[in-house]
Amino acid sequence: MWECYVFDTMTGVIDAPIDIPNLSWTLTVSSCSLTTTRDKGTGEGDASGLTVPWEALPIESQEGRNAFLAPYRRGLVLLWDGAPVVAGIIGLRTDSYLDTSFDLLSPMDFLDNRLIVTEGRFGKGYGSTTSDTIFFSGLSLRAIACEIGVMATEKKQGGYLPIDWKYLGEGGSSQRTYYGYNVGNNSAKKLLTAIANVENGPDMQFRPNVDGNRVSWTFEAGSDSDPYLGQSGVVPTLTWFKGGGTIEGIKVAHGAPTMRVYGTGSGQDEGTLCYLAQDMTLCQRNDPWPLVEAQKGSSDWGTEDLVRRHSNAVLESLKRPLVQITGRTFVNDAGNNVTPGILWPGQEVDVAIDGYPTLPDGVYKLRLMEMKGDMTDKVQLTFDPIFDPWEVW
Repeated sequence: MWECYVFDTMTGVIDAPIDIPNLSWTLTVSSCSLTTTRDKGTGEGDASGLTVPWEALPIESQEGRNAFLAPYRRGLVLLWDGAPVVAGIIGLRTDSYLDTSFDLLSPMDFLDNRLIVTEGRFGKGYGSTTSDTIFFSGLSLRAIACEIGVMATEKKQGGYLPIDWKYLGEGGSSQRTYYGYNVGNNSAKKLLTAIANVENGPDMQFRPNVDGNRVSWTFEAGSDSDPYLGQSGVVPTLTWFKGGGTIEGIKVAHGAPTMRVYGTGSGQDEGTLCYLAQDMTLCQRNDPWPLVEAQKGSSDWGTEDLVRRHSNAVLESLKRPLVQITGRTFVNDAGNNVTPGILWPGQEVDVAIDGYPTLPDGVYKLRLMEMKGDMTDKVQLTFDPIFDPWEVW
């Protein structure tokens, strides 16, 4: 069964339980959409559609109600059978005479409000300029992400959040440079997303924990050698066959390939950094595919290597025809081992399919990319797009 508790955002200390009659929750890792210019992105864990009657609060005074659900100062954790599934920060709130409504912000979304610049350096240079070069070198990508996270939280006055940045100091071959004067482009969320989106960039996810009466998050990320998040426990299996199985309502979306990605980085006019990533294999078949081109760019890509890696990452995910499987499962059903709070997006699920109109029979090893649900035991599952099994490469 579902349980909800309100906690203090900065300390993680749980205040009291709260009875929410209905909400929708979402867990993701990276991007799970099937589009022609797909970015990987970063994981989210949030909830929406929260409407709480005033009588559901353990406080009756006006001042107490406002403090109990103060936007940004308080958070809410959602547990399934004792396992934390979503922990988010209360966003902007709208009150009515009968109730109050708000959404939850994931830690990643909240970090969009934190800017990467060294404390005490902004505007302190000659003539109110900013001389602040932030340079990370000899680290893994996820270690650099943690350095950014610490700068956005613990190294700011009033910035602490109960997040375990567990990869600090991990060695690697990556480096990044950020400039304090470019603060408008340096939100922590934007910089973390840019790291995830490079070629072989790591999956990222904030997983909630409850230890006694305290809520926290652990920053989980893939490594330089294996960008995917690790599996926790046995790989669960879902089955589909005509009239039965543990996953139902399967739909299969189809996407066409993209052969060229025109990447652009920083610079102006003829000085703009450019890179063409291409694979023309499918245009040269006996039954050829027509050429499809895409453009991807950012002024934040300040080196030839960054432009190349971002462009190649987009091409790699799109250069073959794709299919994406979605379906729903009921976590209380007998034999179902897909459990929120135990299984996380980014991990593998075996989906055994027999007799579907357009998919070959067999067991598909799929990465779970999104879980969505409400206060029932129904969970909607979205898996990572895979290359079309009918297309021989």
